[in-house]
Amino acid sequence: MPSTFAYLALFLWPLVVIALFRKRPLDEALAWSIIGGYMLLPQVSAFDLPLLPAWNKDLVPSLFAAIMCFALVLADKQHRPPTASRANAAHPRRPANNQRQINPFDVKRGKVLFWALLILLFGSPFITGLSNTEPVIHGIRSVAGMRIYDSFSMNLDLLVGLAPFFLARRFLATPESHVVLLRVLVIACLGYSILALWELRMSPRLNRDVYGFFAHSWSQHIRYGGYRPILFLYHGIWVAILFSLGTIAAAALWRHYLADRKAGSWFLATLWLFGVTVLCKSVGAIVIAVVLLLLVLLCSTRVQMLTAAAIATAVLIYPTLRGADVIPTEQVLSFFSRIDPVRAGTLEYRFEGEDMLLERANEKPLAGWGSWGRNRVNNDWGGNATATDGYWVIVIGVYGWLGYIAQFSLLGGAIILLTMNRRRLNLSHASVGLCVVMAAALTDLIPNATISPVVWLIAGALMGRYQTATATAKQTDPAMSKAGTEMRPAKGHASKPRDSEPQDYPVHIRRPREG
Repeated sequence: MPSTFAYLALFLWPLVVIALFRKRPLDEALAWSIIGGYMLLPQVSAFDLPLLPAWNKDLVPSLFAAIMCFALVLADKQHRPPTASRANAAHPRRPANNQRQINPFDVKRGKVLFWALLILLFGSPFITGLSNTEPVIHGIRSVAGMRIYDSFSMNLDLLVGLAPFFLARRFLATPESHVVLLRVLVIACLGYSILALWELRMSPRLNRDVYGFFAHSWSQHIRYGGYRPILFLYHGIWVAILFSLGTIAAAALWRHYLADRKAGSWFLATLWLFGVTVLCKSVGAIVIAVVLLLLVLLCSTRVQMLTAAAIATAVLIYPTLRGADVIPTEQVLSFFSRIDPVRAGTLEYRFEGEDMLLERANEKPLAGWGSWGRNRVNNDWGGNATATDGYWVIVIGVYGWLGYIAQFSLLGGAIILLTMNRRRLNLSHASVGLCVVMAAALTDLIPNATISPVVWLIAGALMGRYQTATATAKQTDPAMSKAGTEMRPAKGHASKPRDSEPQDYPVHIRRPREG
C-alpha cells in the first residue's frame, strides 16, 4: 500500500511545476515538468474521485504545466506592445530567464489532417460505447455493458494521456525547443542513471523505501544472476527503454554540436547512457539502442529520416501485417533463441498471446470492445488466458481500428510527413535526431505497452514542427546534402531568410515554395 509520502508527493509536484516556470524559460520548464514528473512520482498511487480523472502521475504534471503555459500566454499578450510589428513577432528570440515572450504558433500545413485525427480520436469512444451495450461473460465472471458515461470516461482518459502531446505541439515546435527537449531528456537520464546503478547493486527497492510499495513483480526484476532497476516506473522494461531513448538523444546532440566544443561531453553522455541501457538487461531496448545509435552516429540526416519514416510506417500497418501472417515470427524466434533461449521463450509466449488478442479484436474491428477488460481473452475461471503486452494490440482491442489509426497517426505521422517534406523544410540535426528517438519509442510499442508522457511529448513536438515549419529554398550544394548537414545555400547564391517578410524577386528567378 502506498505510504502517506506517496500521496504527499502528488500534491507537492504542482509547487515544483510552478517553481520551474518561474525560474526557467517556458520550453525548458515544460520539458522538465513532464519528464521529471514521469521519472519521480509514484506509479500506482492515485486519488480517484467520481466524474473526475484520477489524481496521479499522469494528470498532475500535465495539468499544472498546461495551467502555467497558458497563464504565461495571457501575460505575454497583455504585456506585448500593441505597436509591435509583424516582422518582430515573426523573429522571436529565445527569452532570458526573467522574460516571458511566447513564440508565435502559426500553423502552415496539416490543419485538416490534424483535426480529422482529433475527431476520430475523441469520436470513436462513442461508437465503441454504442456498439458494446451488451454484457460480456468471461467464464464465471461477467462484465456489464457500456453506457454513454463510459464513453465520456474513455475520452477523459485520452485527454489526460495526450495532454503532453498538445502542450508540446504548441510550445515545443521550434528547432531551438527541440534542442532543449533533447537536452532535458539526456540530463534527466544521466541523473536517473545514478539511481539505476544503485538499484543494480542494492536491489530494486527505491520505490518501496520512498513510497512504501513495489510497483510490479519482484521475480521479473532478477535476471542473469543480478537485478535490473525499476526505480519509480511501472516495470524494468520501462526503465530500459527510457535509457535507450536517452542514449539516442545524446547522440543526436553530439551531431548537433559537432562543430562545437560541447560535442565531446554529449558523446561521453552517449557512451555512459548506452552502458546503463545494457546493464538494465532488457534485450529489446538494447537492440533498439544499438541499431538506432549507429544510425545517428554514422548516417546522414537523409538516411536517418528515411529510416525513421520506414519504422513509423511499419508500426502503423503492423496489425495488418500481423493479421495477414506476413511478419516472420518463426525467423524472429529462431534469431533470439541463438542469443537467449529464455528470452526467446518469452517472445514466443507474447506472439501466441498476440494471436489470441488479435482474434478477439477482430470480432469487433471497427470500434473495439471498450474498457473494463472487455478486450481480454479469459479462461473458464474468469482469469486472463494470456498477458496483454503490446500497446498496439491493447489499442486495437479497446478502441478498434478507428482509435488505432487516430492514436498511432498522432504518434508517428509527423515523422512520415517531415520526411516527405524534408527537401523544403530546414530540419536541424536536433529535429532529425528527435525523429529517430520517436522511431525508437514506436518500435518498443510493438512488444511492450511502454507508452508514456515522454513519448507523447516527443510526438507533439514533431507534429508542431511539421505544422509550423517555414519552407525554404531547396538545397543547392549536393556535397552538403550528402554530408548530412543542414540545408545552406551554396556560395554565390542568396537564399530567403527564415520567417522573413515577403521579398520581391526578379521575374527570371523562381520563388521558393511557401507552406
